Amino acid sequence: MVVSNNPMVKKELEGTQIPLLWVEGDYELVLTKVRDRVHAGHRIISHPLVGSIKPYETPYRTVVISDWADSLHMTSLQTLEQVFSLLNSFKGKDGKLNSLRTYRDEDLPDLQLIDLDLIKPVMDQGSKEKQDEIDEG
Repeated sequence: MVVSNNPMVKKELEGTQIPLLWVEGDYELVLTKVRDRVHAGHRIISHPLVGSIKPYETPYRTVVISDWADSLHMTSLQTLEQVFSLLNSFKGKDGKLNSLRTYRDEDLPDLQLIDLDLIKPVMDQGSKEKQDEIDEG
């Protein structure tokens, strides 16, 4: 399952077997939705901080998690706790991310592409595994 607020990722997944949890919101809300799913028993497949892009440097985030839920996966939960701790360290007294920029509309496609490029190999692997399941079933 892909959790994302990136329109380019959403378009990339159209017509595939990969489920998408679409998030209408910011970077932090994507991570909150991932945490909610981890609490429900899903596991993180891709690290929430993939790449060297800091949380305040882009409005987009995509995370791949397991399609299935099981018992609480402590490693996934600990990873998210570390991510939220880091995220909070970038916040000012007002609770907003420091250096959060206002992005020009013409910059957004580039930021979407960076996020897509970082996560695409994981999505492609998941798509291949899904197709194999369909072919075997």
